[in-house]
Amino acid sequence: MATDELISLLVKFVDMNSDVVDVQWDRRMSPRLLLNPYSENCEEKKMVAHYFLLGSSILEDAVVGFPENARMLLIHLHKAFGNRLFEITKPHLFEEKINVCKFYGSLGPYREVISEILTSVNKFVKNNAEKNLIEYSQKFSKPEDFVEDLAQNIERMNAFHKDNAWVYMRWMVRPHPDLRIFEHFSPEDLYVPLTENNANVAASLGLINSVAPYLWQSDTVVGARQRITRFARQLFPKDPAKVDYPFFLLGRWLKKKPLNKSTLKEALQFFEHIHGVTGQPHAYYQSMSRYKSGWEIKTARILSRMEIPFGYEPIDFPLPGDNYIPDFILEKSVHGRKIVLEPHYEMTKKQARKYSLFKQIYGHDFFLILLLKNDLIPFYHKRNMLTDDVCDDVWPIEFVHLLAEKIRTGAYGQ
Repeated sequence: MATDELISLLVKFVDMNSDVVDVQWDRRMSPRLLLNPYSENCEEKKMVAHYFLLGSSILEDAVVGFPENARMLLIHLHKAFGNRLFEITKPHLFEEKINVCKFYGSLGPYREVISEILTSVNKFVKNNAEKNLIEYSQKFSKPEDFVEDLAQNIERMNAFHKDNAWVYMRWMVRPHPDLRIFEHFSPEDLYVPLTENNANVAASLGLINSVAPYLWQSDTVVGARQRITRFARQLFPKDPAKVDYPFFLLGRWLKKKPLNKSTLKEALQFFEHIHGVTGQPHAYYQSMSRYKSGWEIKTARILSRMEIPFGYEPIDFPLPGDNYIPDFILEKSVHGRKIVLEPHYEMTKKQARKYSLFKQIYGHDFFLILLLKNDLIPFYHKRNMLTDDVCDDVWPIEFVHLLAEKIRTGAYGQ
């Protein structure tokens, strides 16, 4: 059983993050949606219900790679087809556009099924719902009944993929920041989807024994979903799915870490502290999942190979007149300060000033190491861009594997 202290930390974390807008329709993010998810117009609300059924149907790492990719892919298709997006029932039409999207390589290993899934959604909305999911939903008294209907009619929402349908129900039933389009359903009747990230939290709490793939390939997924929902209802009886998006954020941070109460408690204490320092919730861990440069890819691969837990662009730190999102925050610390790695091909004076501000404000909690090309380090020193107030250390990025080994063994900083 989780301790009272752990439960208290978890409830605070959920409360702190339950108002975070989902990555699928966050209007601060680019690219922008071509529709208004909160529209009060009846026709547009029908379109929104259809659009996000398309989005939830492909929302698996094995299919799209990252949740952000589901958002980007739908926007890409919406731009290509306009509102014909909702009429297409021939998979090859989707496939042609999907194959040429710039991020095709970052989609999941089962990317080839996306076109079939999307067409099955459009066929269902056309033939079963008569192009009106809002009216169709009113045939069902409980969200669970509608989920069963979706499972029977849509590819990848059936059997062991039913959690995609529960994600959709959360979007459609809960109030802001969710969309509350199916107003006759009660949030009290929602289940918590057993997504991969939620499963990390459930395993850390001891609600399930493993997050191995077989969890979603057997009847155990039903029991696991019931256990995490039962736990959530103890915390939030009227709104158990309130935990879903906060658990998604938390589960990402826990990925590849030991899944136990101790690790969970440490993570919750860390984010409570960061919230106290920054005044921000743990919202920005959803903002980026792909690496922007070869140096970042190299660093991530080395950290992963050496089994050094890290978060990539996990937190947005406010600065006077600016902000800073570190590339890598490691679980490892130096003298009680968590290690930040910032790889650069080139560095500007503006970036150096940003690092100086970060160190000035947050340096008591974080140890900033800049990773730079070996032959450029003397150049930056000569231009006074690597002074003590800018960073705590500089390391040649060509030898980042040596730094990682020192960090892994605890030799760094000794």
